[in-house]
Amino acid sequence: MNSFRLLAMLGLLCTAPAFAGADTTCSPRTLAGRWMFATDVGKQSFFPGGDITAIGTFWIDRLGNVTHGKFDATVADYGFLHDIEFSGSLVLKPDCTGTFTFTTSAGTTRTDTIIVLGPGHIRAMSQDVQFLWTYDMRRM
Repeated sequence: MNSFRLLAMLGLLCTAPAFAGADTTCSPRTLAGRWMFATDVGKQSFFPGGDITAIGTFWIDRLGNVTHGKFDATVADYGFLHDIEFSGSLVLKPDCTGTFTFTTSAGTTRTDTIIVLGPGHIRAMSQDVQFLWTYDMRRM
C-alpha cells in the first residue's frame, strides 16, 4: 500500500509540468470559475475523534480571490457540520504551484499548498499541523 501511495504522489508531481509547459503559464485567470472540493479522510485536533472529511463549493475570480465558499464536514465522534462559509485567495507561481489561504465563518484561517494539474484540476494539502489532509479541487 505504501508503494502505491508513493507511485501516486510521483505521478501527480510529474503531471504538473505537462500543464505548466513553455506555452502555458499558470495564473488565477486560467482558474476563474466555480469549483468544488472533496477531502480525503484527514486528521484534526480541535474536536474529539480526530478524523474529519469535508466537501464543498466556491468561486475563484480572475485575480485569485475565493468567494462564496461553503462546505459540510463530518468529524468522527463529534458530529456533522453544515454550510460552513469561507473566503480567501489563491497565489500561483508560473510553475503551477502555490498556496490557497482561506478563513472560515468560524474564524479559522489556514494556508494550504496547491499544485495545478490542469485547467480544471487542483490537488492540495494542508500546511497546518493540526489539520492533516489532502484534497482535490475540480472545476464545475
